Amino acid sequence: MNLLITNDDGISSAGIKALERVLGKSYNTYLIAPLKERSVTSMALTVFQGMRVERINDNHYIADGFPADCVNIGLYAEIFPKIDFVISGINRGVNMGYDVHYSGTVGAAKHGALHGIPSLAVSSGRIDPDDGYTKEAELVLTFLSKYKEQIQSGEVWNLNFPPEISGSGTINEIVFTRLGRRRYSEKYEKKQIIEGVSEFQLNGSLLGHDEETGTDFEAYNQGKLPVTPIQLDLTEKRRLTELQSK
Repeated sequence: MNLLITNDDGISSAGIKALERVLGKSYNTYLIAPLKERSVTSMALTVFQGMRVERINDNHYIADGFPADCVNIGLYAEIFPKIDFVISGINRGVNMGYDVHYSGTVGAAKHGALHGIPSLAVSSGRIDPDDGYTKEAELVLTFLSKYKEQIQSGEVWNLNFPPEISGSGTINEIVFTRLGRRRYSEKYEKKQIIEGVSEFQLNGSLLGHDEETGTDFEAYNQGKLPVTPIQLDLTEKRRLTELQSK
């Protein structure tokens, strides 16, 4: 099986190195990642201009573009063999609830699914761990052996690892969940350049969420491994039926 591995934290991130190192034991791995961090870029693509791509070796490329660019190049630029599966991560920080609309990690996986390739987005609540995300990568390897055939075409599975996994500490801690409701509170810093012209910088987001049962937030806070299947069709079918019946 040929795995395409990418991320939104950039080519030098520990998470993508851990995935390649561990998954390479069992699969053919092909890595293409952004030159620098491209977080919060969703499914952005580089169009109408050139994009620099650097070959490291037959299995490694760097692209001066977005995560979805990396997947697109990996699938269509004829640098790799036919790709069977796309994995994006391991992201430095979680992507749960409405985060999936912003996340470059999830966006890359969604781009794979958009082109009919089973795809997995992986994120972790551990920030810069001493083991370089080896623990998560080993669990992803086990996850693939158990679940890879169940991910349907046009579907993304979103997997998040809590800092401390409860219970058995194994893949058996997986809980299939729905996306929770993320709450954002934004703050900008304003710097006046000249009269009438200012620079606004988003100075981080305060993140919260609704306390609901059956969500990725609930499972994560219990030390479980939430996995949410995400579909590309955003149609609100119940609402559509209601409107069509009027």
